[in-house]
This record gives sequence, structure tokens and C-alpha cells, in this order.
Amino acid sequence: MSVIDRFDLGRAQALRWLDELSGPEVAFTLYLKPGMARGEIETMLLQSLDRGETLDTLAEKAGGSPTGAAVFYLMGKGFVIWPPFPLGETVVCRGFLPGPLRSMLEKDWRLGLILVRLGRYAVAAFQGNKLLAGKAGTGLVHARHHKGGSSANRFARHRDKQMEYFFTRIEGHAKEVLGPYLGDIDYIIYGGTRDTLLKMWRQCAFFQALRPKMLNRLIPLREPRRSTFEDALGQAYSSAVYEVIE
Repeated sequence: MSVIDRFDLGRAQALRWLDELSGPEVAFTLYLKPGMARGEIETMLLQSLDRGETLDTLAEKAGGSPTGAAVFYLMGKGFVIWPPFPLGETVVCRGFLPGPLRSMLEKDWRLGLILVRLGRYAVAAFQGNKLLAGKAGTGLVHARHHKGGSSANRFARHRDKQMEYFFTRIEGHAKEVLGPYLGDIDYIIYGGTRDTLLKMWRQCAFFQALRPKMLNRLIPLREPRRSTFEDALGQAYSSAVYEVIE
């Protein structure tokens, strides 16, 4: 039975890990673009592995990544890396090929971060580690009213209005912060609670227009503040690594 361990690595940690992993004992490397079918992944793995539990586990973990995956296999051990940004090519080769992943991690991407929870937001534009522009703020949105009756209905309508105003404020600040850089931004990354973000996306045309550059992953920040920009950026560049041991 395969043993699976997961750990997350920041950009500098991931680059050091690649240095430590290098060596002739790495049997093969596989890079996969996002959205590849399970059957396609298995076919590529079969070029180097026999069918079995290890192959199944590597294919499952690689296929679950929203950004594609890098797979490195040593005798008896495999690693599946979910990179921070989408891989643009599919590669299968013998030996160790860290180049595509290393290039991604070393590049100073231009990112837009939009972090939202009800009552608090933060928006920033970054070039690598450099903050180009940023704004954070609050907005009054009451908690849900759980009792029934006409008063609850009035409260719900009032809360909806609060949310609408809150999202409109965020949209305005996002235009102010990100607008000057939109032509050069590589990716938009959101953080916060998915339900809140879905409501905001439905309401605001500006965020709908950003969808082509939106990454299909969320930064799990609890408190969007200006002081959390550095933490959010670190999470934006982080990679998830699955270690699979036969």
C-alpha cells in the first residue's frame, strides 16, 4: 500500500528542495498541463512505471491540481508537485528535469491579489516581491438573522443592501489599485471565503472581466488587511508536494 505525505513549500523552500532532490537516482520526470484527463496521465506514466497502486496514486494526485503538476520519480518513491502557477507544456523524459519548475519559481510574476471576507478586504498589485499598489479597508455587514418572521425578512433585505454596497466599494478600490497594471498582470489570485467571492463576482462587472487571468485557487486568509499582503504573496507562490512511497 502506498504511503502519502503532503507538505507545502514557499518559493525559496521549493528551490532549495529541488537542489536537494537533484541527482542520478531520479528515474524520470513528467510535466502536465492543467486539465489533463486521468487516462492521458496514466498513459504517460506507463512509459516509465508498471501499472499498479503507485501509478494510480501518482495519476490521482497529478490530476487533482488546478495548475498542472510536475512528477519526479526515484526508485520506490514519487513526488507530485502542484506548482503555484499553470504549467504551459507537457513533457516526459528520463532522469531529472527541474528546469520548467525552477524557471516558474524564479520568475517575478506580476500578480493582482484580491482578498475578501465579509466586513474586510485588501487589494494589491505585486511585481515579484515588490508592492506596486495596495489598499485595504472594512465595511459594515451584519451577521445572519436566524429567526423567522417579517422582521427577519426586513433584516435580510437590509443585509443584502449592506453586502451590495460593500462589494461596490471593493470593486472601486480594485479598479484604482489594479487598473494601471491590468495590461501587464499575469494572474489574478483571490483569497477569502468562496461563498462571499461568488456573490461579489455575480454583482461586479469588473471582476467578471478579470476572469481570463483568474487562477482557480484561493488563498485561505482569515483577516484581509494591509499587514497580511506579505503572507498572502507567500501563499500565492507556494507549492504543494505529495510524497508517495511504495
